[in-house]
Amino acid sequence: MGIRAYRVLLRPAGATRLLLTALVGRLPVGIFSLAIVLVVREQTGSFADAGVASAAFAIGAGVVAPLQGRLVDRLGQPAVLLPSALVNAAAMVGLVLAGEADAPGWTVVALAAVGGAAIPPLSACMRSQWAALFADDDGARGTAYSMESVFNEVIFILGPLLTALLVAVGSPGTALLVAAAVSLLGTVGFATARLARGWEGEPAARTAAGALASPGMRTLVIAVVPTGMAFGVLEVAMPAFAIERGHPGLAGVLLAAMAAGSVLGGLWSAAREWRLDEVRRFLVLHGAFALGMVPLLLVDSLGAMIPAMLVAGLALAPSAAAGYLLIDRMAPPGTATEAYTWAVTASITGAALGAALAGLVVQHAGVRWAILLAFAGPALGTAIALLRRRTFAPVAVAGGGR
Repeated sequence: MGIRAYRVLLRPAGATRLLLTALVGRLPVGIFSLAIVLVVREQTGSFADAGVASAAFAIGAGVVAPLQGRLVDRLGQPAVLLPSALVNAAAMVGLVLAGEADAPGWTVVALAAVGGAAIPPLSACMRSQWAALFADDDGARGTAYSMESVFNEVIFILGPLLTALLVAVGSPGTALLVAAAVSLLGTVGFATARLARGWEGEPAARTAAGALASPGMRTLVIAVVPTGMAFGVLEVAMPAFAIERGHPGLAGVLLAAMAAGSVLGGLWSAAREWRLDEVRRFLVLHGAFALGMVPLLLVDSLGAMIPAMLVAGLALAPSAAAGYLLIDRMAPPGTATEAYTWAVTASITGAALGAALAGLVVQHAGVRWAILLAFAGPALGTAIALLRRRTFAPVAVAGGGR
């Protein structure tokens, strides 16, 4: 299909504005965590305090995301996006001011948690838009979801680079304030677009369980938690690997190589015509992600680890896109946005667990055992999905809204 596959995303009237504003609004996601660490470290002189604030930001984002998604499904996109963006911006400004005023540490941590909880759910809203715009075109939806995964990787590649630039020309506080402003600008542009204002969740008799009323959704969430462990493990294991070999500064290069591999894999997946159905595609690509970790166990030098990390990332974006297609298949009517946010929460939870376990493993057993844990996570996730694949049954009505 080639480049023509990507052009389908621009065909619906108004889709270009959504794409651009969503990208602008999501770019600060790659800045916030690092900027918070730098701001708190500068203000308190403690990396421990900085780590607590960063963790509070991540926990806030992971815990509240499904609630935001449920509210979007019930109230519409602007009703959730605009207040979220305003609260997020206010919390980030408050965090910078609190530090400058030598406010108690709990105040900074609380503001970080509020900022994370109020991150506008632009990714989930964009996926709901694609589900609605291409409700009758599985190929176009697959392309859209693959590109969404690519955009996420690009955000996490550019985010740290932009943070470094903003700190160099200003300060860590400058980086955080600019990120908050850009997030607000992009979110307002998205939420006021015609497609966002016109999007409605599917009318349905929703239950208290929401998206998790679907057995398949529960299986997906359970499978994604151990898979997400790989991300947290590698964020600890790769710096340790680089430090052991005397080049701590190359830790970022190793992690960027994995992100680059994910981008390449996502571009390939987006341009491909898939013959596998959603279930088999997810299982195959999930297993491929696990297998991609194997080369990490076999190399012992930084020079070899860089291409190994690139290989490890190749199936990441394609498997994520397959997961979102599976969500379209399984999410109960009227819960599409919430369902997408549950996948994100599961991944964040797994990453946090992986980082905690990796720290212990590196400290007491060594980097090799930590890398083995990075393989074991997605391998376990694939096994869970395989054993419970019968739960991946389609719902009566699919799609993100009308």
